[in-house]
Amino acid sequence: MASAAAAPKPRSTTSKTSPTRKHSPRVGVEGKEGREGRERHAPVQCDVHKDAVVCHEAKIMGVGGIKIGQGTAVHPACTINAKVGPIVIGRFNIIEEQVEITNTSEEPLVIGDYNIFEVGAKVVGNSTIGDANLFECRSQLGPNAKVGDGCTFSVGAMVPPGEQLPDEIVVVGPPGLRHVEIGAKDAHIQAATKHIEVLRETLPRCHHLRRGAKSS
Repeated sequence: MASAAAAPKPRSTTSKTSPTRKHSPRVGVEGKEGREGRERHAPVQCDVHKDAVVCHEAKIMGVGGIKIGQGTAVHPACTINAKVGPIVIGRFNIIEEQVEITNTSEEPLVIGDYNIFEVGAKVVGNSTIGDANLFECRSQLGPNAKVGDGCTFSVGAMVPPGEQLPDEIVVVGPPGLRHVEIGAKDAHIQAATKHIEVLRETLPRCHHLRRGAKSS
């Protein structure tokens, strides 16, 4: 009678088993440090007036400190960065989407009242901006500039660093032609006031707001 067939030998998995992957402790440490670094670079010393309308999605950051005054409306997707020195924004200003306001100087960047910054406008450095100025789309103001009251920067206009503009000057650019527009300050104040009344109703319906309190 034929003998029973030998039982098959169990397959060895020693040579084919992948070594257990160990998570490097360095990765965990770096992740923690990365989170702590992001926390250190979170918005600091941001003082928002209780009557300001500041969308939470706006990128408000920097170690220099930021102050946003009464009635000012800050849209989402804009950037206010006190990268080095402080930024002081007055009352009843309008800062629209994709606007970039960055202070790269130790000296303060000061913005007065009733200014309108339209989509894509840029302000860089320790400039001083008066009241009731209109920065139209993609206009740019260079560092250490000084702007009076009631000025208008047309679409794409560029003002070089250190420029000083008197009241109610219109900059058309490029190429940067200039003329005076009498009564522009009053017209800009009226426009900003009406626009802010609308924004105070519409922005809170669509966006979370940054609370009017200091954060550190």
